[in-house]
Amino acid sequence: MGLKPHQVFFRRYTDLYRPFIQKTAHVLAKEGLTVPQWSALRLIAEHEEMTPAELAARQYVEKPTVSRTVQQLMEIGLIETMPGEDRRAKKILLTGYGHQVYVKASSAIEKLEREVIGDLSEQELKAMSGRFMEMRRRL
Repeated sequence: MGLKPHQVFFRRYTDLYRPFIQKTAHVLAKEGLTVPQWSALRLIAEHEEMTPAELAARQYVEKPTVSRTVQQLMEIGLIETMPGEDRRAKKILLTGYGHQVYVKASSAIEKLEREVIGDLSEQELKAMSGRFMEMRRRL
């Protein structure tokens, strides 16, 4: 039975995604981080500060999952919280140490990404990224 083109696409996507996440986990373990911790740390660094609700929405995870990850990152000194505009919503930001870990981990992840990308051109990468964004909007 032959697969339809869209089925082949998603099979190849899955074939790429899972090993990439495994390699990412290996790289991050050397920096003392897990993939969920890195995902949260990266988003907080890129946005400078976030509420737990914003973090959950951007990661497409439930708030209790974010709460556990935030607690872990606080325990290892990578993030801190401060009161938000609404007393119930606190802002999460990187500590100085968190910024150092973020920079180091970013460099390691970038190296992995460049290895995986290989010789794909910037134009090809932009086109593929655009298509992935279109597909994500449909979810």
